[in-house]
Amino acid sequence: MKRTYTSLAIILLVLIVAVVAYMLYPVKQNEPAVITPSGAVAYTCDSGKTFTATFSDTDVALTLSDGRSLTLPHVMSGSGIRYEQGNVVLVGKGSDAFIEENGAQTYVNCVVNAAAPVTTTTTTNTTFTDQGHTFSFSYPSDFTASGAGIGYTQEWMSNATTTGLVLAKLTLPRSFQSSTNFSEAKLTVGTSADAAAVASCLTDTTGTSVSKSTVTINGTTYTKFVGSDAGAGNLYQTTSYHTKRNSQCYVVEYTIHSTNIGNYSPDQGIKEYDSVKVNALLDSVVQSFKFL
Repeated sequence: MKRTYTSLAIILLVLIVAVVAYMLYPVKQNEPAVITPSGAVAYTCDSGKTFTATFSDTDVALTLSDGRSLTLPHVMSGSGIRYEQGNVVLVGKGSDAFIEENGAQTYVNCVVNAAAPVTTTTTTNTTFTDQGHTFSFSYPSDFTASGAGIGYTQEWMSNATTTGLVLAKLTLPRSFQSSTNFSEAKLTVGTSADAAAVASCLTDTTGTSVSKSTVTINGTTYTKFVGSDAGAGNLYQTTSYHTKRNSQCYVVEYTIHSTNIGNYSPDQGIKEYDSVKVNALLDSVVQSFKFL
């Protein structure tokens, strides 16, 4: 009888440990796999910064766009990758990474630039392929590519109430149409496997004055929403393409940020931006998007 009680106690203890472990380390179901980089990997970051990381079993060799070359040894990390030497740290997870120096991030929102140039009859674009080889799209040099931070975020799509991952981000800067009321435009690719996000995937989240339609791009059917929002003299127009795939919600969307032209006096020389040109450029990127 004593042996039976002992066995039951051991089984109960194992069950308690398993439950506690699950609560402390919940598993994200159906999210894209975290890919550990290998070999030479190029990253693009905010502010046009770039670096190349060459990974080995024990360290990483960094070539930074400011001309420096660094080698950082691998250190243990609870999640993702971490290389550290003195006051310099490279932290990464999946396709995203950042470099921290003296406690401050100096290379911010970096993303694996699995890209190649593609020359058309009129221009040379860059084709971006995510590190997991899930999707690709092409974009002209007017854009800059960057990451959107490491881990789960509600910024995976506009007005999200659930968390997901930002898989890619492009920025069209104000300089594209200087001396106009154009501020910038951002295009993102996001995904979530959250049950609520998947259930409401084909529901609008873009704001007011919404139009809804169904479109097919490179063999995939999307629900397209076009909406707008405004506040404090700022205008935001969002075009969002939603689709369900492999029990996940994918959203490809762009938001154009402009300011109210009426806020400027004639002597400032600010003109109305060319919305047709900006929308056409952003939509050309969306039209190139395809799942692999």
